Amino acid sequence: MFEFLILVIVAVIGYHIGVAVVSYQLRYLIHKEARRLGLDKSDDINILEEADPEASQLVVEKTNDTLYLYDINHSFICQGKTIDELAKLAKQYKNIKYAAVLHNEDTYGFVDGSVETYTEIVK
Repeated sequence: MFEFLILVIVAVIGYHIGVAVVSYQLRYLIHKEARRLGLDKSDDINILEEADPEASQLVVEKTNDTLYLYDINHSFICQGKTIDELAKLAKQYKNIKYAAVLHNEDTYGFVDGSVETYTEIVK
């Protein structure tokens, strides 16, 4: 009976280790394929941060017709109807002059209350 209990415990531990290894490998392959296809947006944020280390990293979430702007720690900054409005309000309320902003699959830059696209900033 004791041997059977040890066998069950070893099997459960082995199963959990196997699941962890397989999930790590799948995550690695998915990120590798996303980078190959150009779908990985994490490098865009890093490039904008290297251009100006003082730049904030912000995220836009859309609910119904309203856009909500949060910083990277999920602290609320402002809300508006358009990206341009968010840039102006972020400058007005929080004095955010430079920011890398991720909205859906697009990356924007807030530069002193106006919106610049990712390609305009990199040039």
